[in-house]
Amino acid sequence: DQSLADDFVRKFIEAENRYYQEVTITGVTGDCPYGHKKGEIYRVTNCNNDGLCGSLYKAIHSPIITLHYGGGLPWEKNQGTFNGLCPERGKVQVNVKRIRKQDYTFFKTRPPARDMIGKGFPGLDRYKVVIEIIDIANKCAWGNRAGQKYEVDPFNVGGVCGYLYSKTYDFINLYFSGVSAPWEMEANTIYSVCPDSYNQTSFRMVREERGK
Repeated sequence: DQSLADDFVRKFIEAENRYYQEVTITGVTGDCPYGHKKGEIYRVTNCNNDGLCGSLYKAIHSPIITLHYGGGLPWEKNQGTFNGLCPERGKVQVNVKRIRKQDYTFFKTRPPARDMIGKGFPGLDRYKVVIEIIDIANKCAWGNRAGQKYEVDPFNVGGVCGYLYSKTYDFINLYFSGVSAPWEMEANTIYSVCPDSYNQTSFRMVREERGK
């Protein structure tokens, strides 16, 4: 029945796009290597990181998903908000609150990457890590297409979908440490699929030495 199908699609679009999360940097202890400053505001979703540091985004991604779909955290009095910390000894503190959107359009921003070369991270100076989209089983809401490439690191999401970045984050740090996963069939290459089990965006993550 086409009317039932159309109704399902409408409800899905509304549920997926009715909110975004406003991330406010409430404090910075010492120097943030990424350059976050107190008072900065980012508009993020489960997929869109809006230029927030990748490690910070990963650290708060799970509760962001909870807020994004209308839920709340059991320890928060206000179910539409939470406080979070970056993984670098809590150097950056944030407040995250759910915001109702005025429409149901898909929220997608892609700020430029911040150059982290020469800032005291030897792995980033030596290597680069690239995510390459191989195939999509159905339709990727983020708009991925086979052949697309994204350069990522522990600080820059690189324009990739937040779900996919969160899936690869542990291996991003592994690769910049100069070591490899034991199951690799190809050197410096990890194959995986995004968490969307229906649309199944498959990809590979490749480490390369800079200048080669």
